[in-house]
Amino acid sequence: MNVKSVQPVSEYFKAMQQSKDARATKDQTRLTSIRIILMLGKKLRTVEMDYLQRHDLNLYNQAMSLSMERQAYEDALQHSRSKADANYYNTFKLMQIADQLKHGGSEELLMRSNSIQEAHREFMQSSKYVSLR
Repeated sequence: MNVKSVQPVSEYFKAMQQSKDARATKDQTRLTSIRIILMLGKKLRTVEMDYLQRHDLNLYNQAMSLSMERQAYEDALQHSRSKADANYYNTFKLMQIADQLKHGGSEELLMRSNSIQEAHREFMQSSKYVSLR
């Protein structure tokens, strides 16, 4: 049986490559947008964490580390006895990160710093902070 192709095989492979390139560009764009969210110190949604777990395990591990550090920081802020305590703990955490920057700056340290600052801003807007003396 002899079947005539509607389009040459080369055209088929060219279309497949274009589709693959478009997916790669879309993946890279999504990873870049997630990295920007982390750089701004914001929390990632579950969907974004799942995406990282499937597509960039290193960034996923960084995001998990940032999330755990931020959660520990937020828990410590909740146990503050005064506004001065909360502000002192913020300064202490940022100085720890700054000390690590002396040994070489990295994107992860910037993410950590911004995450701590964002968590502190959110805490300062909370009713818990307002009720502190």
